[in-house]
Amino acid sequence: MLRTYRSELIRFKKTGLIGAGIMVAFTALITMFTFIGFDGGDAPGPGGGQRFASVDLASADGWIAGLAAAAPMIGIVALALFAMSVARDYERGTIRQLLVGEPQRALLLGGKLAALATFIVAGIAGAAVAGAATALVFSSSAAVSTAAWTTGAGLAAVASTGLNVLVATVVWGLAGALLAMLTKSASAAITAGVAYMLIGESLLGLVWDTAAEWLPSGTLTTFTSGGSSAVSYEQSALLLALYAAAFGVATFVVFQRRDITD
Repeated sequence: MLRTYRSELIRFKKTGLIGAGIMVAFTALITMFTFIGFDGGDAPGPGGGQRFASVDLASADGWIAGLAAAAPMIGIVALALFAMSVARDYERGTIRQLLVGEPQRALLLGGKLAALATFIVAGIAGAAVAGAATALVFSSSAAVSTAAWTTGAGLAAVASTGLNVLVATVVWGLAGALLAMLTKSASAAITAGVAYMLIGESLLGLVWDTAAEWLPSGTLTTFTSGGSSAVSYEQSALLLALYAAAFGVATFVVFQRRDITD
């Protein structure tokens, strides 16, 4: 699998770095808007009405709030990145050549997903740094105290939030890989994934009041937010692990059993 991993890193280097760059840009932009809109009371946050009170921005995790708010958009980028990388081999017919070099399908797919996850790690790390740096730049204009940011608790908040967003982003990537494996089309997989993420669960919520507590998108939001009044952080983490396992296992099963010539 190591050989496949190295090969996939080279093949998708440009696409992966572009995806990581978009994650960084989204985080910096959302953090900037959060602080620009701050007026000493509540500041409108991005993504559908989330608001940051002054005490939140001045707290230990205030300088990383932009990364948590950007998590849904980062998830979309990851879904698209995984979907494009998996579907492209079918669309271009390169899957046959890849299987000649590595006939064990599990190792081939495992190396590919590991390589894509590496780009996700780089993107989240860069996004965390960009979000924190942007917060520091705009904190003075927003009159937000930064005393708590660089304490031990502040640094721990960066690591904790970054890890939560990383886990959630990888899960969205696995969902994109599964959709691409089922459709063999990057455009179809991305369209279906984004439509579900942005619209699907909202529509289901009209007929199922607790949909956000159990379905993937709502679970990911709860997890990156550290839990909610309805679902604890631990419960959302367990549910997220189940979704990750389901997406991953389904992707491997489909890849193992599907005829690549159909």
